[in-house]
Amino acid sequence: MKRAIRFKETQKFTQWWLWLIILAPIILAFFNLLGIILYVFSGYTSGDSGNVSVSWVSGSVSIIQFIGFLIYVATILFIALSKLKVLVSDKDIKIHHLLFFSKVIDFNEVVEKQIVNYNFVGYGIRKTKKYGTVYNVKGGEGVAITLINGEKYLIGSQKAEQLLKSLSK
Repeated sequence: MKRAIRFKETQKFTQWWLWLIILAPIILAFFNLLGIILYVFSGYTSGDSGNVSVSWVSGSVSIIQFIGFLIYVATILFIALSKLKVLVSDKDIKIHHLLFFSKVIDFNEVVEKQIVNYNFVGYGIRKTKKYGTVYNVKGGEGVAITLINGEKYLIGSQKAEQLLKSLSK
């Protein structure tokens, strides 16, 4: 039997300042490359040989630089592909976060739920004393859930009121 979907939300990392920080090295490298190209093609000739040595063409890349570049590209891809998906059906709450993490919370286990406005607690999955496990991609509003066993969860949402209403039986 198919479950009735009460609420569905997908959030991504779309903050302009976050992407500016992440992409700053690429932007700086582009302007550096543009400066080198303008310098080379501006008609400059060196005194004796007539050749201009451009180290970025003739230089070699160390293994450390290559690994750093791979980590940088992997970070960009990871953030670009990461999502927070919240799906509330008539039986449970499903939370999918960061490409690979999944959590299912049964309605029968929930004893308390409320909308909270929280200060910045970080992005991704976080453990905090006040809210328990936090799932956050952006914003400062979400729904705090407390389970029968005392576990706490905070689901960041851009539609916190709709999420809270969907959790009511």
